[in-house]
Amino acid sequence: MSLRKKTQLGTIIVNNNVIAKVVLRAVEKTDGKFMLSSEKGRILGVASRVGVGDISGNFNIECSADTYSLKFAGIIKFGSSIKNVTDVILDSIQEEMQVLFPKQKGIITLHIVGVKSKQIALRDIEVKREYDTAR
Repeated sequence: MSLRKKTQLGTIIVNNNVIAKVVLRAVEKTDGKFMLSSEKGRILGVASRVGVGDISGNFNIECSADTYSLKFAGIIKFGSSIKNVTDVILDSIQEEMQVLFPKQKGIITLHIVGVKSKQIALRDIEVKREYDTAR
């Protein structure tokens, strides 16, 4: 679902492709320690090779009057610090989303569905960040 915001000038629509690019740029900053996946644990690929079309069906964004909620899943590489990797991703997404929507609060939920070494060990870890408006 794309985000819609009504203003005095009309309705502003932010397409899912814009949000997908924000998520991809954030994941690229982890240097391959995090891979986007479906909720069931199927790896979509390394962020530098994943296209916007690949990820567009694998994240969920919802918008209410003054808050938006973004949820997506991924797999972390074995030996990587979950806290450090998720902080890099969430910080990057928060910065870009506050530029796009400065007057809205945000909730970003990162669902870690597995840890990859030789094989994928399933996990169910949810990291959530809530923040206030930028202005």
